[in-house]
Amino acid sequence: MTDADDLYALPREEFVAARRALARAAKAEGDPARAAEIERLAKPTTAAWLVNRLVRDHPDSVTDLLDLGADLRAAHAGGSGAQLRALTRRRTELLADLVRTAADGASPSEPVTRELEDMFTAALTDEAAAARLAEGRVTSAKDFAVTEVWPGLSIAPPPGKGRSAPAKAAPTPTDKAALKAARAAVKEAESTRADADRAATEAEQAITAAEDRVRELNAELDAAEHAELAARRALQVARREAKAAERAAGQAWRRLRQVEGTDATED
Repeated sequence: MTDADDLYALPREEFVAARRALARAAKAEGDPARAAEIERLAKPTTAAWLVNRLVRDHPDSVTDLLDLGADLRAAHAGGSGAQLRALTRRRTELLADLVRTAADGASPSEPVTRELEDMFTAALTDEAAAARLAEGRVTSAKDFAVTEVWPGLSIAPPPGKGRSAPAKAAPTPTDKAALKAARAAVKEAESTRADADRAATEAEQAITAAEDRVRELNAELDAAEHAELAARRALQVARREAKAAERAAGQAWRRLRQVEGTDATED
């Protein structure tokens, strides 16, 4: 396993301390290049950490995701409508299952859930993104530079079962205008939601960076306090040694005077 594999397999709250320890060990071994690589490894967001844990703890679920992504890409490239509809239903079910499995019984916040959805969707859409996710070293949804997104990839509840709905009447001009306005509103709402999701992710990353800096400062403070304590102890030892040396010097002078006095008497 690589240093990155070791770090991204850890609980998220242990990442920073472990990264610092690994980098310090690499420097001690005389490998500054490796130490620099370790220091560049970013702490994962909560959603990214959940994905990395899913990769390690539930490899079968990840295999299902990769297989479905390959089938969907093939169907979009030239499959039948019926095949694409069946795969789309399967995609909706699998995405919801993956989010639940990744959360592992917890109730993640909406921004975390959205980021999970974005990462799983990227893996379905793009083969390179799928390979990136399968490595288990994801740091955030920004790791996936997906240029193509298929329509209708958001998670939605599966269609209800029952009798077929009656055929709809041909839309009137008023209906068409309302439909156009509704579609525009949906597009704007999706854009606003995407902006909010990005802002939430960036805010979480800023919080993570601040937490990392606080931990680093606390570590520096601890080191400074230890250094101060060591210096005080060294000062105490030096003072004791100075006093002992002063006493020894006094005794030597007294002995010298005694010897000189004895010599003078003999003369």
